[in-house]
Amino acid sequence: MKRIFISHNHRDTASINLIKSLNSNPNNNLLFKNKSLSSPIYNDYNHINRRSPNDNASNPVKKEISSLLAQSDRLLVLVGPDTHSSLWVQWEINAFISKHGSNHVLLMRIPNDSTSGTPANAKHFPISNWNLTQLNNWAK
Repeated sequence: MKRIFISHNHRDTASINLIKSLNSNPNNNLLFKNKSLSSPIYNDYNHINRRSPNDNASNPVKKEISSLLAQSDRLLVLVGPDTHSSLWVQWEINAFISKHGSNHVLLMRIPNDSTSGTPANAKHFPISNWNLTQLNNWAK
């Protein structure tokens, strides 16, 4: 079973929940071990750390995500309307590629979106519209 880190903009939570529900549904063929963050990382004031990856205050978040990326076989980048401008998605793509290369990266638009673009550092990757069959085949 492949270990997949799902990179996404947090505004696309519904799509993440859809993929997680498909993964846990025994009637579906999509099977993988989700290596994404399971919960937010909190700062010293017990607030969710929402800083940019370029901010030193984000080092605990980067450390946790780096560990999860190191344990992952593949990177799924869910592309929605705001993904192209997400500094975290860009950082996760770069971090995954530096650990594993670019052969196991898939960019796929969220359901009902056929126009959203990729982050600047991922323009060289093909992007697919939502396609569960393609996702199943890639995750095997």
